[in-house]
Amino acid sequence: MSHVVDENQAFIDEWTISSRLLFYTVVIISVMALPMLVASLIYVMLRRKSQFVSYLCSILSANMVLLGTLFASVIIEKMNIIDDWLPGSISCKATAFLVNTSSCFIHWTWVVMYAQRFLFVFYPLRARRSRWKSYYILTGVLISSALLQLWTLLFITSRHVDVSFHDVERIYCGDDPSYSSRSKIIIIFVECVIAFFIPLTLTILADISVLMFKNSCHEQFTLVANEEIGDGTRKQSNMKIVSSNTIRSSERRRSMAIRRCLASATINLLLNLPNYSLQLFDEFYPLRNNPSTDVRRKFLKIDAFVYILYLLQFLISPLYIFILTRNVKRRPS
Repeated sequence: MSHVVDENQAFIDEWTISSRLLFYTVVIISVMALPMLVASLIYVMLRRKSQFVSYLCSILSANMVLLGTLFASVIIEKMNIIDDWLPGSISCKATAFLVNTSSCFIHWTWVVMYAQRFLFVFYPLRARRSRWKSYYILTGVLISSALLQLWTLLFITSRHVDVSFHDVERIYCGDDPSYSSRSKIIIIFVECVIAFFIPLTLTILADISVLMFKNSCHEQFTLVANEEIGDGTRKQSNMKIVSSNTIRSSERRRSMAIRRCLASATINLLLNLPNYSLQLFDEFYPLRNNPSTDVRRKFLKIDAFVYILYLLQFLISPLYIFILTRNVKRRPS
């Protein structure tokens, strides 16, 4: 019995250390990243000529909502600000809904933006660059994301840390045990696939396709260098006359822009993948509530590590959005 009590006490100690580490990590990253996100939002809004301004502004705003929600939740929990009049289960439901909806919206907004860029690259004369159309699309993505995350209002609640003695009370947000385990697993699996794995896979595939496939714009107009005009070999009436240097410069800028987009999508995937994978694996093979104390202690360490990786995206997002919107200077023709 003494051995069991010692193991549980060790688990509680590690849980406390892990919680304290994540608390300070969230606070530090929030204090650093929120001003960066605001500055990036102002910077992007000033670039009104870009057809992707509405998408990037929406992504930055959703990142601010997501990080702001996490920051507010840890501060409220630490300071016990609303425990007296707002149950912990309500706070958990609201936090999970806002965080998941924001994440889903961010992932699918990247997909929509890259899909539109794909159309602009392959069908430049057919794609319509309407900002109002972008607003309608973003509204649809936001509503769909919110509807997809309604399950959190039912299945998420506050739970006590599973220990065999009651002199220490520790609470965390988790799934409600009163609902069927099979139903929760199916819903969470479907939500995780739709909200994360599908959009980020499509994002990377879209960039790879633009890199690998040939541009179809040659079917709509022809680029001819002015050096070739005098040889009499080209007689198309729908020619656009440019210099060879301009053609090479345009291809270089396009290639660099695509590589920047692909790099940003890959970084986002790598920072989010460990956290999503761990949470999904925990649904099929219980780790957080495993009967073995040793397994739960290992899960705490891994969970803290992947969550810190997840939080790093808020510091990196403003940087690669700045890189995405930065113009590459044209070389003289």
